[in-house]
Amino acid sequence: MKPISINRAILIGLPILLFSGAAMAAGLPWEKPLETLQKSLTGPIAQSIGILAMAVSGGMLAFGGELGDFTKRIMMVVLALGVMMFAATFVTSLGFPAAGS
Repeated sequence: MKPISINRAILIGLPILLFSGAAMAAGLPWEKPLETLQKSLTGPIAQSIGILAMAVSGGMLAFGGELGDFTKRIMMVVLALGVMMFAATFVTSLGFPAAGS
């Protein structure tokens, strides 16, 4: 295999760098939907849903009696998702900056 020459590397690499820089300046197409999703997951509605999910799933796990294995796993997933949704707003309310800021 023949090594690539410096001239060929520059001819190939320079347009890639120029076009990728122009694309980054214009903004990537998925930035706006991700920002909207971040705002949705860290707002007051997300905090309310997180608290409600933790309360319901925690109550079912604590007082549910003989729940099936599948039901227990689903409640644990709901509890974990509730903690994750509430944690983002809780940490932000403590004064720490949000991850996207």
